[in-house]
Amino acid sequence: MGRLRTFVACCRHLERSEGKRPGDYKRKLLTCIAFAFAMFVLIAGILVSTPVHEAVADANDYGPDGYFSALKDTDGDGKVMPVVDKDNETPDVPQDGWINVRRIMFGKTASSETYDSLTLSGGYKTLGLGAISSIPDAGYVGLQSATTSLLSDEVLLAADHMSTNGFRFQPWKACSSQDCNYYDYSSGKSNTAVVSDSVADRNYSQSEKDSIINRSVEGVCTSSNGCGSGSYTAQRLSVYAYKVFPLSTGDISVYFNIPPADTQSEYANRNIDGGNERLWLRSANHTGANYTVNVYARGEMFTGYMAPEAALRPAFRLKLDNLLLSAHSENQTQVLDDDDSLRLTFADENWSLKDSKLDSVPGTLMVDADEDASIDGYGWKAVDPTAEDGSVFASGFSEDGNIDTSVFPAGKVLDFYFWGQENGSAEKGWSNRATTANRVTIKDGKEYVPRSFGISLTGQTSGTLTAYRIGEYDETLFTQTGALKSVRLDTPEDLGTVLKTAAETAGGADVDADNPIGWVASRWLGYPTDPASEDVTSAFSPYAGQLQLFAQALAEDASGLTAEPVPLNGLDAPVDSPVTLPVSGPGLYLIVDSSGTSLPIIVGTKVFNEAMEDVVEDGMVDFADAGVKGKPRLGQAALKTTVTDIAKRIVNDAGMDGFDVGSEVEFEVALRVPDLSGLSNVSYDSYVFDVADEAASGLTLPADGSGVEVFVDALSPTEPQTLPPSSIAVSGDTLSVDGLKAVFAESSGSGVRNQDAVPVDSLIRIRYRAVLNASAVVSSPVEGESLKPNVNAVTLTRSYTDSATEGWTDNGDGTESKSATANVYSFTVDVVKLDKDDRSTTLGGVGFEVSRDGEPLRFEKVVDGVYRLAVSGEGGATQAVTTHTDGTLSLQGVEARELSFKETKAPSGYFRVSDFTVDIRPVWNEDATQVTKVTYATAGTNLAYVSKDGRQVTVLDPAWSLANLPYTGGMGILILLIVGGLMLVFAVRPYVLSKRAERDANLV
Repeated sequence: MGRLRTFVACCRHLERSEGKRPGDYKRKLLTCIAFAFAMFVLIAGILVSTPVHEAVADANDYGPDGYFSALKDTDGDGKVMPVVDKDNETPDVPQDGWINVRRIMFGKTASSETYDSLTLSGGYKTLGLGAISSIPDAGYVGLQSATTSLLSDEVLLAADHMSTNGFRFQPWKACSSQDCNYYDYSSGKSNTAVVSDSVADRNYSQSEKDSIINRSVEGVCTSSNGCGSGSYTAQRLSVYAYKVFPLSTGDISVYFNIPPADTQSEYANRNIDGGNERLWLRSANHTGANYTVNVYARGEMFTGYMAPEAALRPAFRLKLDNLLLSAHSENQTQVLDDDDSLRLTFADENWSLKDSKLDSVPGTLMVDADEDASIDGYGWKAVDPTAEDGSVFASGFSEDGNIDTSVFPAGKVLDFYFWGQENGSAEKGWSNRATTANRVTIKDGKEYVPRSFGISLTGQTSGTLTAYRIGEYDETLFTQTGALKSVRLDTPEDLGTVLKTAAETAGGADVDADNPIGWVASRWLGYPTDPASEDVTSAFSPYAGQLQLFAQALAEDASGLTAEPVPLNGLDAPVDSPVTLPVSGPGLYLIVDSSGTSLPIIVGTKVFNEAMEDVVEDGMVDFADAGVKGKPRLGQAALKTTVTDIAKRIVNDAGMDGFDVGSEVEFEVALRVPDLSGLSNVSYDSYVFDVADEAASGLTLPADGSGVEVFVDALSPTEPQTLPPSSIAVSGDTLSVDGLKAVFAESSGSGVRNQDAVPVDSLIRIRYRAVLNASAVVSSPVEGESLKPNVNAVTLTRSYTDSATEGWTDNGDGTESKSATANVYSFTVDVVKLDKDDRSTTLGGVGFEVSRDGEPLRFEKVVDGVYRLAVSGEGGATQAVTTHTDGTLSLQGVEARELSFKETKAPSGYFRVSDFTVDIRPVWNEDATQVTKVTYATAGTNLAYVSKDGRQVTVLDPAWSLANLPYTGGMGILILLIVGGLMLVFAVRPYVLSKRAERDANLV
């Protein structure tokens, strides 16, 4: 940048020199031209010395309510009792449970609307959240009574003050005997029960009454003969159903957690007294005529005649099914001080917003709906779906529907509920009535459509396919083109022990206890690494690898895993018509087939890249090299049957990059032990179970069958079994194994039967090695017949009775046959050498040395410009390979690995190109059994690149010229920099002398 400023200064000085002393302008003009040329040479050298990289082309959903949904079962007994949970919370205030329970505004409080025309506080507090069973005889000696039960999603609320004036227990008729002291009976109700009914009808709005549960209450005397001391078994459920009722003596003991041994004066400290009046209680203790139980104003229990006129302090069971919100009474927010009360908002399922929508403008969410005269405004709540307690994140009320979005944190995805609302009041009842709620997802203050994640499946099963998330994505990185570059796998909370145990069951040692799924992913998941992962084969092969053992260990007992909510009931999906199994979000999943037809599958979802949303479907991306060298594709899987009669795979190609000519290829043939129960008429000697393995001409089988091993997993998966003599033989290109029945069958009288030690469907594995010989076919990116595997086919022939098995070939002699294949690949690198400045000119006679991992490779010349990787013992092998006169060079029979090219000889009049690399990348199909495409990738110099049609690597040689000097590598760049530097010196010197002369002239 400094030199650029010097050049600009030079030009400005030239302008000022025009018209001054003779010769100045011309001299300075030449100086600027020289400077400019020197800068051009220097900058060219600097730019060329910098590496150049080519661009790589339901039912109603009301959600949590804010208060009741956040209450916790602290004792693990399935019930929640807020008074008990909050006890002794306030410092220096013992037994303060009732004080610290949140106060709820409920019911009418204006005197003109209430029973006895009283002005009420409207305060209620939560005693319990169900399910809670009734305790039959709770309380105190002589005062026992059953407690009030709660079902799931019910709460027990009790008023903090009286709701009536004092009244007699049983004034409805004169009572002179014991038959008057029951709470209710088929002939009628006590006055306490009657007043309770009246309070239920008068003190609450209709929507509140709809939410109060109408059910019988426990612990009352229904016997006409009384329920005195020692006769508590006579207590029953009330005959009639009640919405409002007094608490029982047992409730006082249990819900307020007062031990039976405590004195009655403890009640005073629990703040359950109602002010100046006594309060009635339910009790089964009626030992005499007109005898019942209430509580003194000072809190002591009182047992005596009905004459004392206590008041009703109502309690009721409230159902939470339609509860939308419990929030601040004034503004419906979730920010409450200690003295604030809650108000409840209930949905009316027969009332809804019409033509409602949610609009977004900067800083505001706006609810827009048809006008409804009953609506006072719009209520809303936002819920963080990831919060463990399921609580409401924020809530509020807006008269005009405009909601300030500043309460929503940036980047946070929230479930957002909104509804029309009719506000409660002292006259109507404090609870708010609401329409059914609309639910959307929001992010950054506007509606957000969550991404849909799913796994595309092919195959057949009649069972149910269930997905379990066993890994979470984290630290996602993308390439410059938007493809997935890397993603970290983390272990979900509470699954560490389950996953670690399963990994150890599958043979893992030193499994990372902090992140076992990350440990599994780095070793077994099927994504080749450098160096290669321990085991990647089970990503493709039904019976191979520790990943499959890991999946089976997890599937064997999935009770410790959490199932996704939407399973697939059956599947019949061919390869060209997959079916999507939806999952809740990105991550790694285990898919289990309930029928056992398919092995369990482990597969990861694709990843959402917001930058690619308009480029690829839904913005979901996979690894850039998905399928390359067998790397599994995200978001798709094929069912793998657990009952395969015969299968074949290659064992020693973990990197899925094929083989060099001359390499050993290890095969495994997998067979299932058949059920012989139907072959009672076939003798052991005539029973056939034979294998014939036929190799392609490019594969050489082991001589005399040496090295062939047979494993029976039921006996030992690691120790080979011994077959009868002459069971294994090689004839030409066929390997025969004829004595396999000895490992699983035995004679049974005149027939044949299964051995007890080897059950039906046990796995038999045959392993052997063959050599990829010099006549092997090779694959390249050329269109048409370019993808040429060396096919190795194996055939199982076995006896049958009655008729051949479906899908098998009937041989017509009482036997049937079925075949399987495995494909062995080797590859070609095709290069063409061209003139950099005239690409129609091909360059023959160019010499190269090719190496891999730093070791030179040797090749056998086939014809001019065509070489095959040399195999051991070939005397004509050479390290030097030369292009044909048409500029082409073909290197055949190599594994799909990165090759390094060093040009050793350039044509006359040309510079040698810098060293470069070519990486061969085969792309495999979904189950990695067949290569579908081959591509190349280059690096090291921009003069070596993949041709537009992808069929070859084009290498350009620069002709001798100063312009091409930068392309000759380090020495050329050095020369260019030296020349440019010298020219810069000569260019600047006249400019400096001119400035000095001008300065001296000005001094004179």
